[in-house]
Amino acid sequence: MNGALSAVGFPPEAMRASEAVTNAVLAGQAGFWVAIKLHDGTSDGTVYETKADAVRHQLHEHMCMYVKVPPDGMQPKEAAALLRVHRQLYAAGLRLSDPDQVLGLPIAREDVNRWQR
Repeated sequence: MNGALSAVGFPPEAMRASEAVTNAVLAGQAGFWVAIKLHDGTSDGTVYETKADAVRHQLHEHMCMYVKVPPDGMQPKEAAALLRVHRQLYAAGLRLSDPDQVLGLPIAREDVNRWQR
C-alpha cells in the first residue's frame, strides 16, 4: 500500500477491490468467490465456485483475501476494511476459515447416540 488516497478518500487498492467484487455482481456471479490481491486490490479476473478453488489457483494463499460476492456488491469503505483486516490477520499468522469446510455437529438423537458409543 502506498498510502495515497483516491479522489473519494479511499486507497486505490480499496477502489480496485470494490470494483472487482461489484463487477462480479453485474456479471450475475453473486455467491461465488473472488481472490483480491492484498498489495494492490486487483483480482485475477476469475470467479470461483468455492473459496478452496480460489485459494488453490493463487501463487500463495496469503497474497490474497477471498471474498464471497454479495448480491449488492462492495463499497470502497467495506473493501478498505476487509483489506486492512486480512493484512492484520496474515501478519499475525492467522487466516479466516473456509465457511464451506465447517464440520457439522450431530443434531438428531440417533446421531448423538451413535457418537456416544
